[in-house]
Amino acid sequence: MDQAAFVPVFKFRTIDYPEPDRFHVWVKDMLCDYRLDDDGGHGACDAEASGAALGPLILSGRHWHSRAPTYTVRRTPRRIRLDGQDSIRFTLLRGGRVASHTGGPELIKGAGDLFVYDVAQINDSKVEAGDVISLVVPRYLLPSHAAQMHGQTLTSGVGRLVADQMLSLFRNLPNLRMQDVPSIVQSMLLLLAAAVSPTAQALNDARGPIEHALIDRVRRYIDVHLLEPDLTPERICRDIGVSRARLYQLFKEEGGVMRRITRRRLRHAYHMLGDPQRRHQRIAEIAWAHGFPDEKYFHRLFKAEFGHTPKETLECAAAPILLPCGATDARWGDGGRLAGWTLPFGVLTN
Repeated sequence: MDQAAFVPVFKFRTIDYPEPDRFHVWVKDMLCDYRLDDDGGHGACDAEASGAALGPLILSGRHWHSRAPTYTVRRTPRRIRLDGQDSIRFTLLRGGRVASHTGGPELIKGAGDLFVYDVAQINDSKVEAGDVISLVVPRYLLPSHAAQMHGQTLTSGVGRLVADQMLSLFRNLPNLRMQDVPSIVQSMLLLLAAAVSPTAQALNDARGPIEHALIDRVRRYIDVHLLEPDLTPERICRDIGVSRARLYQLFKEEGGVMRRITRRRLRHAYHMLGDPQRRHQRIAEIAWAHGFPDEKYFHRLFKAEFGHTPKETLECAAAPILLPCGATDARWGDGGRLAGWTLPFGVLTN
C-alpha cells in the first residue's frame, strides 16, 4: 500500500516541553491573548493536538490527558490587524464550557455544541478547557454573510449534520487518501453553506463562488510575484484577464488592489524582520527589497499597519524561543515540520 497516498496527519504534545512551560507553549502563536484563571496543576498539563490540511480546509482536534485549566481568551483589534487571518472557524465542543462576549449578551457553549467563530472579529471568552474539534475555512469559500454568525451556535438539523461530519472526518483522518480530498471538501462546503444560510439566501449566494475564485486567483498571483518591482494593476489585468474596472470592484472593500499589494509587502517585511536568522540585515535593505525606497515612508506605513516600528519588531525577534526538550531542529511531536501551522488553533500562516 502506498503510504504517500494518505493525507499527512500532524501531532503535537505538551509533554515534549518542561512542565512550567507547557501551558504557555500550548497557547503560543494562537493569535490571542491568554490569561490563566486558576493556577493549580496547569504547569503539569498534558494535552495533545492532531490534525490535517484537507485542501483549503484545516481539521484539528485537541485532547486533554490531565485536568484541563480555566483561562480567559481575548482577540483584540491589534491582534486582528497584526496577523491578518481571514477565515471562519467551526468548533465542536466535546467537553468543557465556553462563555463568550461578542458585543451582546453572554453566550454559553457546552459539550455537543457547534459554534461559529470569525477570526477577523473580536473575541472575549472564558474557557473551561475540554476536548474540541475545529474546522477552519477560508472566508471566500463561505457565503458572504457567514460572519454574521460570529459567536452563534448552529442548532439546526443541518448544523448537527456538520458536527457529525466533522467528528467522523477527524476519527478517520489516518485513513483518508489524498485522492478523496476534493470530494470531501466539496461535500463539507455544501453542508456549511446550508448551515449558515437561510434557504433563499443560499440560492442567491450560489452566484458568488466564481467571484470568490477570481479574487483568490488574483491574491495568489500577487503573493507569487509580490517582490517584483513591475507588479502593477495593469500587469495583473493583462495576466489574469480582467478589466481595470472589474479588478477595482473585486478589491473595493480592501481599498483597491494596490492597497492589497502594499499590505502583503508590509506583512512579508514583518516576517523577515522577525526572523532571527536575518538580524544582520538593515531595515533600509528590507524596506528597499519590498518596494519601499523611502525608509521614513516605510516606517510610517509599518507602524500604521502593525502598531509598532520595524526596530521594535527586530527587538522582539531577539527574545528567547521555546523549543521541545532536547530539540535542536524545530521539529514537533511525531517529527513532522508544521511549517507555520499552529495546530491547536488551526491556522496556516503565510
